[in-house]
Amino acid sequence: MKGKGLFCIRNVIISFFVFMAMYYLISFSPIGLAKLTEITNGNSILDMEMGGYTVDQAYEILTALGEEGRGFEMKYIIPIDFPFPLAYGIFYFMLLSTLAKGIFSKMKKPWLIGLIGFGATIFDWLENAMIIQLLNNYPQQLQDVAKLANIFTRLKSTFITISMFLIVIGFVVFMVKRFLPKSNT
Repeated sequence: MKGKGLFCIRNVIISFFVFMAMYYLISFSPIGLAKLTEITNGNSILDMEMGGYTVDQAYEILTALGEEGRGFEMKYIIPIDFPFPLAYGIFYFMLLSTLAKGIFSKMKKPWLIGLIGFGATIFDWLENAMIIQLLNNYPQQLQDVAKLANIFTRLKSTFITISMFLIVIGFVVFMVKRFLPKSNT
């Protein structure tokens, strides 16, 4: 995993710090989710419903945000929630590709495994596009848009889970390959 080129520890570390900076911004900053939950007395956004939601649940969440919460989400959260998925997508891409390169030394295109990490990014962006439509048209209920938002939320969650699973498995395999003695058979 050491060495030069795109898929190396240095680039994984850089992408990790960018991801963490964006995570802090969207989660804990005065323009992030912490402030939103303060404004809304503990209510959060559709993006955080990783298990999905029905149309009725989606509108219950939007209603619970209140006018101020919905406005805050549109003004602050949504603009951050486009670069944030890119940051975690690049981190997953770099880490998965670097692990693949370290595990499969003869693999010509380790980035193909890394692309799995971008699945969550794509679905997060699509989810955001649907949520923007829901917020812009609230209180009018757009049933099909809410259903699509739910599908994209679930797919985002699935790709995040797959990426994390592959990262854990990749680390284990890499460590086993690196630290277990090689047999002479």
